[in-house]
Amino acid sequence: MKRRPLQVALHVQEPSTIEITVSERVQLDRLTPSARGSIPERHGGLLGPGKTVLALAEGHYCFKTLSDASLHVVRGGVDVERVAQRDKKPPIESGDPSPPPPKGDEPDGEAPAFTVE
Repeated sequence: MKRRPLQVALHVQEPSTIEITVSERVQLDRLTPSARGSIPERHGGLLGPGKTVLALAEGHYCFKTLSDASLHVVRGGVDVERVAQRDKKPPIESGDPSPPPPKGDEPDGEAPAFTVE
């Protein structure tokens, strides 16, 4: 069965360390608020398959994956949110950036599994 992309948002409230495990290359973006919503900017290099330990500064981040993934917060304060790909939310005005809505039609299929430890 074909998989749909899964988008995950990370809201880091204090400097934190996380372990992320994926089965494919993944790009982690830091979200910067702007007048038109959030602007994703690449944060570091691509994350390769397997387990990666990352130190994150306070802020908002997101990534997309087509494969199952897991995240473990080693230390710090991180809230994790699965972002539904079919929902098109307007930008939040409170200054809390959200990942930009997906463009175009998303493929049918099952979303990957995602666990937070």
